[in-house]
Amino acid sequence: MVTKTKTKKTSIGSKAAKLAQDATTNLYKGAESIAQVRQTINGVTEGASAVAGGISAVTGVMTTGKAQAKGAVVDAQQLAGASGSKTKLSEVVLSEDSYGGLTVPEVDFAGLIPTDLINPAIATTATQEQLTVGLENYAGATRAQKLYQAGFSYIAEVGKTKQLFHKAQASVIKGATEGVKVQQELVRFDRQQVELETDLVKRDQSLEKLTQEQTKLLGLQKETTQLTLKIEAVEAKRDAEIQAVQAQTQMILQKYMVESINN
Repeated sequence: MVTKTKTKKTSIGSKAAKLAQDATTNLYKGAESIAQVRQTINGVTEGASAVAGGISAVTGVMTTGKAQAKGAVVDAQQLAGASGSKTKLSEVVLSEDSYGGLTVPEVDFAGLIPTDLINPAIATTATQEQLTVGLENYAGATRAQKLYQAGFSYIAEVGKTKQLFHKAQASVIKGATEGVKVQQELVRFDRQQVELETDLVKRDQSLEKLTQEQTKLLGLQKETTQLTLKIEAVEAKRDAEIQAVQAQTQMILQKYMVESINN
């Protein structure tokens, strides 16, 4: 495992060093091109527009070199952030495709500027037929690009419409969900109403039972009072009978004693 890691780091470092070297070479080429343009400016007085084109080309070369160097650093930083550890630039695998998959043709801009403006000798030339056919091809290709752009714009609009469609669906679903919640609340309300009516009926039943029990109690109290009066009447009659018997007994005793004394 250790040997594989060291080999991978060495490969990453060599690629990063190569990319940095290429960027430096482009910068040197830009500087050399600037020197050539300056010599042309010193030797030519009526080629200002052509010289400006040469300077723009050189600037493009320098910009490309700087962009490659900057891209190497950015790629190294992104890779270091993705790995989640502090990695040195020499240990990072850098992308060698700075154009994103597109290929830009190489053009020798320095060769397009003639050294003699009176008798120009330019290697790259085109006939009138080539110009006509080429312009027609470029015009057709430009129209095709416009169609591509229109198609992609339409696809983007379709995507936006689909987003709005899904948002509308979500909104309708939320609305239906709120409706269901309202129905649930109504059902809860109805259920509470039924429970309330049930409790009221139970309360009335309890009151009726209480009334019945009170009536029974009053009846029992009346029966108890009548029974008490009956018992008291019976006891009074009994007491009267006892007193009558005692009076008769007393009279018999007195009669007996009188008769005993007389005899």
